[in-house]
Amino acid sequence: MERTWKPTTAGVMTIITGAMGIVGSVILFIISGALGMLGGANLSSWLEQWSGGWWGPGAIDITGAMEQFIGGATMWLTIAAIVVLVFGIIALCGGISALKRRRWGLSLGGSILSLFIMPILGILAIIFVSLGKGEFE
Repeated sequence: MERTWKPTTAGVMTIITGAMGIVGSVILFIISGALGMLGGANLSSWLEQWSGGWWGPGAIDITGAMEQFIGGATMWLTIAAIVVLVFGIIALCGGISALKRRRWGLSLGGSILSLFIMPILGILAIIFVSLGKGEFE
């Protein structure tokens, strides 16, 4: 069978998407860590200084609400970073497989997961891997 441009193009698109996913997950980990450090800071003393110390009886516990929000945001950002990292690694492996024209299933799986990282490149990669199925071993 003759080699066409379709699996090569799909592989390049999937590799680019996988690399972007890995970089994006590193950025999410950094943001999550920064939020975690902010949540560990003493927010009540900072808020007291900022507000001039006026928190009378019956006032809303803003510091507790902020700490809960920051804790939840840190958790969800960490989960998102792990998911994006896994998707990026699988997409990268699938792109390499598409360039080598070895495992069609891995190539298709990588291009499908790249859909969640960069939708336009993911759609094009899925189409090109599917059209080039006959070129895989």
